Amino acid sequence: MAARTDPRRLVLLLVLLAAALVFALLRWRPAFLAGAASGGALPPARSYTVPILGWSPTEGGARPTPGGGRNLFTYGPPPTPTPDRRPTPTPLPTRPPQPVVARPTSTPGPPPPPPFTLTFIGWLGPDRLPVAIFRDGEEIVAAAPGDTLKGKFIIREVKATGVTVGFVGFADTVKTEVPLAR
Repeated sequence: MAARTDPRRLVLLLVLLAAALVFALLRWRPAFLAGAASGGALPPARSYTVPILGWSPTEGGARPTPGGGRNLFTYGPPPTPTPDRRPTPTPLPTRPPQPVVARPTSTPGPPPPPPFTLTFIGWLGPDRLPVAIFRDGEEIVAAAPGDTLKGKFIIREVKATGVTVGFVGFADTVKTEVPLAR
């Protein structure tokens, strides 16, 4: 079966081929004409002359160069500053002073517990009922958990590395750790 072609496509193809042919002729025609006129020889190359720089080692002195009044090591006058065209901002209004509110004073807490003045030097006895050994100056004092020392301190817990001491007249949560003396 013969393939039927769309007439629109055929016309478009012919127009594109004609445009390509016109472009090729305009683009390469001068080269074809020049080659045919000279009998196939290449066209002569254009001549090029080197510009004269104006300096010769045989001549003495320096010749003036364009822009010769310029010195690279000096600065000219500074440019004039451009004016600031931004409007000056209006100042913010001042706030009235805030009234000072008197804070109520907190109720004074309980007084701090007295300092523990004894030195823990070790412990004796079985692990279920240890006895702490303290030194008070030259006197040695032994106390088990729950005992009161000097009427101010209560032994809460005895461990190998330190003692937990509470204070008479204070809550059970107020306590201090006394480390083993070295």
